[in-house]
Amino acid sequence: MFVSYSLCVFFLICAYIWMQQRLSYFKRRGIAHETPWPLVGNMWGWRITKHTSEILQKLYFRYKHLGPYVGAYFLMTPIWIVTDMELLKRIFIKDFANFDSRGLFYNERDDPLSAHLFAIDGPKWHSLRHRMTPIFSGAKMKLMFPSVLRTASELVNVLQERCVGQAANLEVTKILACYTSDTIGTAIFGLECNSLRDPKAPFVQMGLNAMLKKRLDYIFCLLFPKLSLKLRLKRTPRDVEAFYMGLVKDTISHREKYNVKRNDFIDIMLQMKHKYDAGNLEEGLSLNEIAAQMYVFLVAGFETTATALSLALYELARNEHIQSQLRGEIEEVIANYGVNGELSYEALQKMKYLEQVISETLRMYPVASEHLRRANAHYEFPNHPNYYIPAGAQLIIPVYSIHHDPEYYPEPEKFLPERFTEEAIQQRPTCAFLPFGMGPRICIGMRFGKIKLAVGLISLLRHFRFSLSPDTPQPMEFTKHSFLLHTKCFKLLVEPLK
Repeated sequence: MFVSYSLCVFFLICAYIWMQQRLSYFKRRGIAHETPWPLVGNMWGWRITKHTSEILQKLYFRYKHLGPYVGAYFLMTPIWIVTDMELLKRIFIKDFANFDSRGLFYNERDDPLSAHLFAIDGPKWHSLRHRMTPIFSGAKMKLMFPSVLRTASELVNVLQERCVGQAANLEVTKILACYTSDTIGTAIFGLECNSLRDPKAPFVQMGLNAMLKKRLDYIFCLLFPKLSLKLRLKRTPRDVEAFYMGLVKDTISHREKYNVKRNDFIDIMLQMKHKYDAGNLEEGLSLNEIAAQMYVFLVAGFETTATALSLALYELARNEHIQSQLRGEIEEVIANYGVNGELSYEALQKMKYLEQVISETLRMYPVASEHLRRANAHYEFPNHPNYYIPAGAQLIIPVYSIHHDPEYYPEPEKFLPERFTEEAIQQRPTCAFLPFGMGPRICIGMRFGKIKLAVGLISLLRHFRFSLSPDTPQPMEFTKHSFLLHTKCFKLLVEPLK
């Protein structure tokens, strides 16, 4: 009994010493940081009562003036919150080779859908990124544009039916989620999902299931990616994996059997599969690789675009003069560059104020509120000898905090599209605007996402006026548990234009 008690005390003492050593890392190095709590570090309330952006914002503004980065603890693990614009530029661009990894979990063997472009790193990422980049060229986006336009037209029809010729108080978030789901289904998977008519369509439901990862094994994979890989854990829910793997295989099989051509994403993927089957592994993609990329384009584009579009309408409803000015530009540009009074791809490129409105929306509400990077090797920041970054360090770029820093954006809580005139952009540091990241690892689907967002906004503003209703939250409310900046469902007053 005495021996057991002594061993217990011994292990508790060892655990205490280890914890003290672990949680004193930044103190020993003289790096600005906030005193951590045992076990939870600086993440008290994380994804329960506080969104990640709230925790980072407090640390950012409290310590940003004390060095190029702020030290913090994600549970028991030291993390580096980067605040210096020059260091950010080096991480994203100049010294990207040392920061090309995000440090995320993926398990290509047991969980093929997890091995997508967003998560993988190293030589495999470089090779896959090189092969995937041409898919999102301007020429390919022009080919996909008509399908996005058709889906936006259906969105207008559905809203007109719900308004019945008069103003209606509508929950826009769910409707817009169906719009983004349909655009992805059509352009990426070559499917007519029709979720605008049937919100319970399997494609939408599986998309929602993919986003709602609240399981303990998902959290474990997030916190301990290397250990999770050794344990051969899976991040993708089984029903989601079965649905999308089956969907990709069936779609590709059907296209090959009947020689179907639609000038969409699937056609491009088929070309890469044929190269792989012919033995050209450097330029081709296997079926599992194709499924993983199609899956991440769904997950990355489903909630992000819907949230951004909802928030753009929210701010336009709060600022009616901006809404009127934008509507005026839309009609003027379509009259001069459209086709038969309808939006064209060329007309879309001419809408400068629309671009400013979208940028200001993404500035105020960066859906990806943080970016992650991991240091491959020891890195010393020039002219700051004490601020080295050790190999394996996990870096967090606090996008939301930077976008709300009055040093770069005076009165950051105001919606001001003129912040994004060419002159205003030139006056800010390069890395002061990061909704899609920057450098070689910038979001590959940025163009497609912005087209979905722009076409949706144009179509809606040409047919409806949006205003606040008694049920519209002010300020906007966000869910706490999401990795993304995700709004709670809200309503706007939608009035058909005469």
